[in-house]
Amino acid sequence: MRQGREAERPVDDFWSRLLRDGEDHDFLEKSPCPACGTLPARIQGRLGPTLLRKCKSCGLRYVSPRLATATRQEVLRREPSPISSERNLQLRHQAATLMERMHREMPTLKGMNQRSARLMEIGCRWGHFLQLCRPHYASVEGLEWSKERASFASERFDLQVSATDIFRDPLDNQYNIICAWDVIEREPHPLEFLRWVNEHLESGGLVALSTPNYNSLVRRIVRKRWYGFEPSRNLLYFTPATLQALLEKAGFTDIRIRTSGLAPLREWFGVPHRVDKREPAKEQWLESLRSREVAEKSRKQRQTGIFRETAWQKTVSAVTTWVSNLITSPGWGDTMRVYARKK
Repeated sequence: MRQGREAERPVDDFWSRLLRDGEDHDFLEKSPCPACGTLPARIQGRLGPTLLRKCKSCGLRYVSPRLATATRQEVLRREPSPISSERNLQLRHQAATLMERMHREMPTLKGMNQRSARLMEIGCRWGHFLQLCRPHYASVEGLEWSKERASFASERFDLQVSATDIFRDPLDNQYNIICAWDVIEREPHPLEFLRWVNEHLESGGLVALSTPNYNSLVRRIVRKRWYGFEPSRNLLYFTPATLQALLEKAGFTDIRIRTSGLAPLREWFGVPHRVDKREPAKEQWLESLRSREVAEKSRKQRQTGIFRETAWQKTVSAVTTWVSNLITSPGWGDTMRVYARKK
C-alpha cells in the first residue's frame, strides 16, 4: 500500500503544490504584449481566472496574468498519451486531414520538386503528421520539447525527433518547409519564434501554421465561452490581420490565410470554459485545469468505434463539412491555416 501511495504522489503533488499559500509568484506571471513588448493594453474582459487584454500598439489579444512557464509546461506534459489504438486512430485521422489540406492549399516550392524538399515540424507531439508526410518528402524531422512525446515518435515511427528548445539549443540545419500546427498561440515570444523559423528556411522556403481564429463566427456568438479560449495553454489570440502583420515583421511575404471549421454545438458552453468572476482566481485556475483533464478522459472513453462510420454518418459528415466551409468562407472559421514564403 505504501508503494502504491508513493506512485500516486507525483500526480497529487502537482495539484497540492499549486494550492499552497504564498506561492503565487511561482504560479502566475504578468506580461506586456508578447508580440511588441509594450505595456498599454485595453482589458477586453475576464477569461475565467485571468484577463484578456488587447495591445494598444499592435492590436494583439493576449492573456495576463498567465500561468508561469514551468506550470504551463507541466500542464501540457499531462496530456493523454496515444498508447491505445483508438487514440492512435484519432490522431492519425487528424494528421491525415491536415496533410491533405496543406498539400491542397500551400503555395508551390520555387525551383524544386516537393519530393526533393526537406520538411521540419515544430511541436510534432507524437509524430503522426511526420509519419504520414515521410513518403512525400526527401526527409522529415521534428522538434518536440516533451521528452516523452519525442521518445514515442522516435521509437514508434522511427522518426528523427529532437527534444529541444529552439531558443537555447543551436540548430544549423535549413529546411524548405517548416510546419508549426497549433504552436504559435502558446509561444511567450511569437515574433522571436517566427524570426527563428525564417532563419532556418532556405531562400523561398515556406512556413505553414495553424492557430485559433479570434474572428471566428462561433466566438462572436458565444463570446467568452468560446471553446478556443484556453488560457492555461493558449497565451495569444490572433486575427488574420494581427498574424499577417507579425509574419511581415518577421520577414515573410506571399502570405495566405484560410479559415475553416465550426465548433460542435455541444462544445459551445462546455464546463472547461466556464467563466465565473466571483470565485478566487487561483482556485478557478485549478478547477479549470482539472476539469480539462476530466473532459479529455471522458472524450477518450467515447471514442470507441468513432472511425467505423455508417453510410448515413458519412453522408451527414460530408454535408456538415460543406455547410461549415460555406459559412466560414468569409474568414469566420474557428481555425486559421497560414502559409507564407521567406523573402
